[in-house]
Amino acid sequence: MKTRYVLASLVLLFSFSLPVKSEELSPEKRADIERLLDMTGAMALSTQMASAVTTQLFQVIKKARPDIPAKVLDALPAEVQATFAANMDSFKEAIIPIYHKHFSASEIKEIIQFYSTDLGKKTIRLMPVLMQESMLAGQRWGQSLGPEIDRRVKARLKSEGVKI
Repeated sequence: MKTRYVLASLVLLFSFSLPVKSEELSPEKRADIERLLDMTGAMALSTQMASAVTTQLFQVIKKARPDIPAKVLDALPAEVQATFAANMDSFKEAIIPIYHKHFSASEIKEIIQFYSTDLGKKTIRLMPVLMQESMLAGQRWGQSLGPEIDRRVKARLKSEGVKI
């Protein structure tokens, strides 16, 4: 009797530890993921984010190297943007497996169905604004915690005998 329970326990243990065979990325699922990326404007949002990062990067370069002529610096963002645009397909190819990994084929279809509704379309339309405002709120929140974090870190270091 005990042997049967031990054997059953071992079978259960091994069945939970075996890797689950992932769902194959079928052409239909791939097409649905691409449709979802198009619907949500995920690629366009990536381009906008790249543009924002590029702008910040070149502002840093301008401050660090004021000797570089403005005419030269002003041409650089267009080069970076052209590079992003020319390589957007490879970015999409990197994104598709991520969606495949986290969503089943039926879930992708459900998401597409939601984004086809009026509320889904509104969500897509507002997503960039929500992300931007959330990032700003997060930045303000983090900055507001700075003095408290500083105080606590200093107190902890002091309690550990570390002089600041």
